[in-house]
Amino acid sequence: MSISEIKDFLVLPVDLPGAKAPHYIYFKKHSGKSSTDGQNNSLFLFNLPINTTTSTIKKYLSSVAIGATLESFAPSLLTNYPEDFWIDLTKLTSDLELSTNLNSNIDQDYNTGNTIGAKLPKHCGILTFIDKSSLQLAFTSLKKLSSNQTSSKWPIDEANFGGSSYFLSKYQGQILDNEWLSGIVSQSLIDFDAAEQKSINDLQQSTELVDEDGFTLVVGSHRKTKASILGKQKLASTVEVERAQKNLKKKEKDDFYRFQLRQRKKDEMNDLLKKFKLDQERVRLMTEKKRFRPY
Repeated sequence: MSISEIKDFLVLPVDLPGAKAPHYIYFKKHSGKSSTDGQNNSLFLFNLPINTTTSTIKKYLSSVAIGATLESFAPSLLTNYPEDFWIDLTKLTSDLELSTNLNSNIDQDYNTGNTIGAKLPKHCGILTFIDKSSLQLAFTSLKKLSSNQTSSKWPIDEANFGGSSYFLSKYQGQILDNEWLSGIVSQSLIDFDAAEQKSINDLQQSTELVDEDGFTLVVGSHRKTKASILGKQKLASTVEVERAQKNLKKKEKDDFYRFQLRQRKKDEMNDLLKKFKLDQERVRLMTEKKRFRPY
């Protein structure tokens, strides 16, 4: 007996060219944090065949879910590339953003600013449909194939599918051109030096700032960092604001008008009367307790 569902994932069997056994794709409705207004028109797929592109997905949907319009396909960028290929270590040593385009030798379907695909595990992908009805149509069609365990043909380019030639071409695509790499390294060093010099200039300008009272901020030699100086400036401005608010509050006169005096005296008399009545009630209760003798 075939299994059609595993831990919320539906099992979709597909036939690959030249394969004797079916290939299984696992899918479910995708629920991401970036969905707007609680709507998410996406499907999450796992164990996709190699060399799966947007055109491959569109051809497959046109044969099994006619009318389901696909908006975009975000494949995992780690499927055909090393895990550390997309890691940017620049932020660990500098505020400079990595601006070089390292995706120029990557396939067109991967070179689309795919930030979602960089977070996906290998052999995974997210299908985003144009609207909710297209999503429901595609999901219903795929669910029906999964429930019936009906194998559908997966459209794939047999010339570029599998074999040593495919993996050899992928490996050769990862080897960067020496001149291109040398240019990128040189430009990165120039940008890094420029950013560091700008940071030093900003730091020097911060140490030369003079406040309204004519005082210059002095920082110890061991604490001359941009963050520490800016933090001290922020703290100083906060203290000045609090001090000004206190002085303004002291200058406010509560007894400038006669009605203010009358109201204040009236409030004081009401407070005294309230306290007097409370004392009377307390004395009465104590007197009653003394009169009550059970033994």
